[in-house]
Amino acid sequence: MLKRIPPYWILLAPGLIIFLLVFVLPLARLLMLSFYQTDSSGAMKAAFVWQQYGRFFTDPFYLQMLWRSVYIGVAVSFICLILGYCLAYGVSRAQPKHRFLLLILIALPLLTSAVIRNFGWIIILGRKGILNQFLLGIGLIQEPLELLYTPAGVIIALVHVMLPYMVLVLYSVLEGMDRNLESAAANLGASKTKVFWFVTLPLSKQGIIAGTLLVFSITLSFFVTPSLIGGAKVKLMATEIYNQTINLLNWPYASAMGVILLLTMLGVTSLYRRMLSGRKPGGVV
Repeated sequence: MLKRIPPYWILLAPGLIIFLLVFVLPLARLLMLSFYQTDSSGAMKAAFVWQQYGRFFTDPFYLQMLWRSVYIGVAVSFICLILGYCLAYGVSRAQPKHRFLLLILIALPLLTSAVIRNFGWIIILGRKGILNQFLLGIGLIQEPLELLYTPAGVIIALVHVMLPYMVLVLYSVLEGMDRNLESAAANLGASKTKVFWFVTLPLSKQGIIAGTLLVFSITLSFFVTPSLIGGAKVKLMATEIYNQTINLLNWPYASAMGVILLLTMLGVTSLYRRMLSGRKPGGVV
């Protein structure tokens, strides 16, 4: 019997079993709970009803929360792409003796707890924080800016958290790029701008796709930063799922919100990949 099993299945078996146990089965359980019914007392009853999904899509409050979560995820991904590409490009073009030190500095924030970093942003973004005190001191503003517990403050803190991921992904692509192609374009008379726009940027497209999808996926489900920086004023899907699960003990509705968030993430990332790959929705190149 074992002789009929291809060798690669034997090698894949441990990883597939772990994937099944820690991802597929919990996700199936989450999907099943989302169809449970809750009565007036909040008790769960095993049933196959669309009660939780109907409640979500008929309530403007939750629809706005979903839109806000997607908006912040897209904004953070775009800002990280612009800043991360510039930083990754500079590091990939640096001298080898400086490159390692720069990579250490980029990865250093990942060694610090996200909670500690967000408490640091609370000190910076508060009405009496470092940023407001500096802007007031130089006369750029007349009154403190409202940055804490706002979408703008959440975006700023999330960019700080997610930027190293974007830089490391883009750096791996830019570092492995064939530099002779850039030299050939320059020798043929192309300016530095044209070399970057028509050679470097297209060759790094896969890194752009991978980096933005990674940042968007993590941002959309990130809990710590929206909870600490956004507080109760900036409601996002991740924080509301936590609230429904821990505080309200409404597991079916929290499960439905989790499924909706997952499907939204898959839909946005699929559309983004098609757009950036130059493919139409029907699959025509």
